[in-house]
Amino acid sequence: MEHFIDALGEMCPIPIIKAEKRLKKLKPGEKLILETDHSCSIQSVTGHFEKKYGYACSIVEVEEGIWQIEIIKK
Repeated sequence: MEHFIDALGEMCPIPIIKAEKRLKKLKPGEKLILETDHSCSIQSVTGHFEKKYGYACSIVEVEEGIWQIEIIKK
């Protein structure tokens, strides 16, 4: 199951906080997609969830300057 967070226009740590809250509600194996337009969020979000939880993260630039970060909960 996929879940989506729109974090357009929001700077860190807001995307991380939103993702933390949502991921707590997800079951292992479920996917969270966070959409952002701040390039700094790419590294901070993926780094946070990969290092702290060991979650798999991937990034796709869906439009110029807009990225979707996919986080899969363990």
